[in-house]
Amino acid sequence: MKNIKNINFTLIKNVILRVDYNVPINDDFVIQDFTRISRSQETIELLLKNNCKILLLTHFGRPDGLFDEKFSLNLISEQIAHNLGKKIHFISYQDFITKGLLQYHEDDSGIFLLDNIRFFSGEKNNDASFSKSITNGADLFINEAFSASHRSHASVDQMAKDINSCAGINFYKEVQVINSIKKSTGKNFAIIGGSKVSTKIDTLLSLVKSCSNIFIGGAMANNFLKFQKINISNSLIEENIESKVSSILNEAIKYNCNIHLPEDVILDNGEEYLLQELNAKKEFKILDIGTKSINAIKNIIHQSDLVLWNGPLGFIENEKFAQGSIDTAKNLSSSSSKVIIGGGDTILALNIAKQDFSNFYFVSTAGGAFLEALEDKILPGIKALTIQ
Repeated sequence: MKNIKNINFTLIKNVILRVDYNVPINDDFVIQDFTRISRSQETIELLLKNNCKILLLTHFGRPDGLFDEKFSLNLISEQIAHNLGKKIHFISYQDFITKGLLQYHEDDSGIFLLDNIRFFSGEKNNDASFSKSITNGADLFINEAFSASHRSHASVDQMAKDINSCAGINFYKEVQVINSIKKSTGKNFAIIGGSKVSTKIDTLLSLVKSCSNIFIGGAMANNFLKFQKINISNSLIEENIESKVSSILNEAIKYNCNIHLPEDVILDNGEEYLLQELNAKKEFKILDIGTKSINAIKNIIHQSDLVLWNGPLGFIENEKFAQGSIDTAKNLSSSSSKVIIGGGDTILALNIAKQDFSNFYFVSTAGGAFLEALEDKILPGIKALTIQ
């Protein structure tokens, strides 16, 4: 797979840069986290240094192939420009429908941002003619949206096949880091949280082959605790998941991977209980891990060469149940281990814990794509760049 640093820019002027600016906003359309925007900065600076004219493509929300004002990038384009420290020319949906990319092609330089790529049905359908309406006249396509590269969409797949293409700087880093996890032969430790076993079963089945230890937290752990006949009362679980839990535990035994579950928990009343104390209780929900569990994770971290964390360990939207994730973030930050943060809500946990991303070896901006790549699934975005 080619990356941008392998490109000879002598004959390259017009560049299409697929980014992922699908950022969280509040009710006033104020961006709450600029991480994904900032991650594209290095690639943008390299392109400008080589006198390239840039067309930015991104999705924003799920408008499902139709124009919807509340998903227009016009609402956040000035904030994007301010964060990047660049002037950005916005191409509206209506302008593209009536004039195509005329404004982009007529100007000699600059950065242009096309409105939400998911306003166009050809995007989700991976349509070749729609793709060509974007790539015609361009010299290079760059994918800097690893977090969207598990989708077979035109701006991820077909456009990369239309013209000369390569991976952006951060995209390439994401792929390299995931490969390093899968190839690592040291003492590897995975901390896996979140709510659903079904979305991470393949990830866990892959990780038991390369990890010495895995800690399962968040609502996911409730399914494992129930499987072990622990009283979890009204705690969040997935139904009919026992066979998947069993397969993960059996594979862990096969590959000598130790599966760790919480030893104590925080209930919805805010109190801490050991697991054995739950059998005498009724009507409760488990919403975070307790002190003993936090310390157990800390001890394994310090014994490990590489640590991967994906998914919060409690209901972090409520500060009363975020302590397990906050303490784990701090323990990872101060660790000498090679720490990789696996995107998604884990980034929210880092922000809540007020931990600088520079304290970690790598912080992924991807969620589903990161997990699918770990599972050895073929990502359309990677495949499209590989067949060049």
